[in-house]
Amino acid sequence: MYKGEPSEGIEFYNLLFKSDDFNAELGKVALAAGRLEAELMRFLYRNGVKEKVVGSTLGKLVDLGNKHKLFDKNLAIALDITRKQRNYLTHNIYALLTELIDETILKRSNLLDSDVHTYEERAWQLRGNLVALADIISEK
Repeated sequence: MYKGEPSEGIEFYNLLFKSDDFNAELGKVALAAGRLEAELMRFLYRNGVKEKVVGSTLGKLVDLGNKHKLFDKNLAIALDITRKQRNYLTHNIYALLTELIDETILKRSNLLDSDVHTYEERAWQLRGNLVALADIISEK
């Protein structure tokens, strides 16, 4: 399907939009992020956090855990990086490809149509990180 030809901006976005494999991975990212959020809520409750937990964003849940010093340094860093990656991948692809935001986590310049696979792989990696973090939190 992909020929290794240049593709940028809206054209590349449309390739992503049409890619069943990319969208399946992105859906799994959403499910894995939801699980991590729920595990963080349960963890915060188990540790006596009284602030509003249900309905809080992933970032707010991570902030609450940090505020109450419930995470060691490595876990805090992993949660923060993964939160940023999740937010970027789920909220900023269109903004990235239309040059509203800078290239940071994903590239937008010098893309080929086959880079749809690269974006799919990034979603796959993120899903794995979200699942691993949810497993870690559930065991604490």
